[in-house]
Amino acid sequence: MRKCLFIAANEWSNWGGSELLWSSAAEKMVRRGGDISVSVPNFVRATPQVEQLRLAGCRMFYRRPFPPFLYRVARRVLPLPEYNRVQLRSAANGVDLVVISQGSIQDGLFWMEAARAEGLRYALIIQGVSDLTWPDDTHAERLAVSYENAVGTYFVSQANLELCRHQFASPLRRGKVIRNPFNVRYDARPPWPTQDGDTLSLACVARLDGSTKGHDLLLLVLSLPRWRTRNVRVSLIGRGMNERVLRGMAENLRLTNVEFAGHQNDIERVWSNHHALVLPSRFEGMPLTVVEAMLCGRPCIATDVGGNKELIRDGVNGFLAKAPTVELLDEAMNRAWECRGQLKGMGEKAAADVRAWVSADPGEDFARELVALVDGAK
Repeated sequence: MRKCLFIAANEWSNWGGSELLWSSAAEKMVRRGGDISVSVPNFVRATPQVEQLRLAGCRMFYRRPFPPFLYRVARRVLPLPEYNRVQLRSAANGVDLVVISQGSIQDGLFWMEAARAEGLRYALIIQGVSDLTWPDDTHAERLAVSYENAVGTYFVSQANLELCRHQFASPLRRGKVIRNPFNVRYDARPPWPTQDGDTLSLACVARLDGSTKGHDLLLLVLSLPRWRTRNVRVSLIGRGMNERVLRGMAENLRLTNVEFAGHQNDIERVWSNHHALVLPSRFEGMPLTVVEAMLCGRPCIATDVGGNKELIRDGVNGFLAKAPTVELLDEAMNRAWECRGQLKGMGEKAAADVRAWVSADPGEDFARELVALVDGAK
């Protein structure tokens, strides 16, 4: 029996796209008879996806983000191990492989070091790498050692793998690109929305986090004179920590064509009402929203960050802004406006391109990858 422990190392958010891959693989493995344990922060205990893992048969470990007070006091006088190491020991007894899932490159550093100290084989998932924040030299060295000692290191885009190699000054010999699951049907075909020659409906499907997703850039573009005179409607789909500020920004700019539509569960329905995705991100891994929009036959207008260039062919199946700035986003959006009569055909190309890039079940692909890692060591 294959025994694996999955650790969700993101301690700062409830549940998001970065959790889909590991949770999908864990559920598939346990349903096939694997002995699967899962360690998640205690605050996600009531999350439906976490409960689904428990019901599927995963052994659950709900951890506190910080050690209890008495443990912190005792460590001052006793040679007790790091708290992460204590938690790892309790969850990883007898496992063949520890899978550490990270939202960014440093989330799981203490878990990696604890796994090495315990002599455990471990694999890493890295969902996002930012060129805006680099680890300092000390952390870069620790990360390089931990990444190089992993039996598998999985990135969601080639661009992220290459950037991480630069940030660590390390070859990452076991680095490999994988695909994430998505939230639409693989054969999704939502109808093309009604369109006359002078209308354009765009959706920005992203959590409302300006520092990452760049909503402020989009609002500033829409405030430019030429966009104020165009029949363009933009829906901001999602919620997040900057919703109040972004609403205030839209109000201050006197934008009347921006709708804050909140979280939407039915993404295919979103695309039945919009012609294209606009995503002004400052950094990304491989955005699920790009994959989902393309599966639904919609072209994407996005910044050239993360893996966007690996899917979006500029002027063919979408439009790329060369960098996340108001001027360059305006230029890319303007090209989309001028090609608005061709967007349906571009969306058809996007639908074909993305299906050549991702399989119908990335979670199954990754589960097989992990099984091969386990079996290869036996």
